[in-house]
Amino acid sequence: MFKKILLATDGSAPSERATDIAASLALRYHADILVLHALTRIPDSLGEPNYSRTLSYMLEHARSLVANVESRLRELGIAYVATDVIEGGAADVILDVVHTRNPDLLVIGARGLSQWKGLMLGSVSMAVTHRAPCPVMVVK
Repeated sequence: MFKKILLATDGSAPSERATDIAASLALRYHADILVLHALTRIPDSLGEPNYSRTLSYMLEHARSLVANVESRLRELGIAYVATDVIEGGAADVILDVVHTRNPDLLVIGARGLSQWKGLMLGSVSMAVTHRAPCPVMVVK
């Protein structure tokens, strides 16, 4: 049923639970998993050298995050795991990847680590759920 699963992650507790569920589904259906992390855009107005330093730090953190998720998936027995880090708004990045990679299922955590945590809880998962052309599993 599912041959290609897109796992959107931000390192939050719901994302960690989503990782376990995506792994379980991938094992059951012998599916591949693509791990995706959306890197928040850094404003150009930050100026140099602050822009470059901030970008470097954020890229290092993002690569570490997806590497940890990849490692966890491999520990759980997933044979094929790919990773991607793309700069942009989380919902837009996820939807762009859905449209280009055509996964059979998107798995995402219900709440992320957004800077608007108190105001916009679940806004990314809600936006993606409403606009994605594929089935979406939102994990609490």
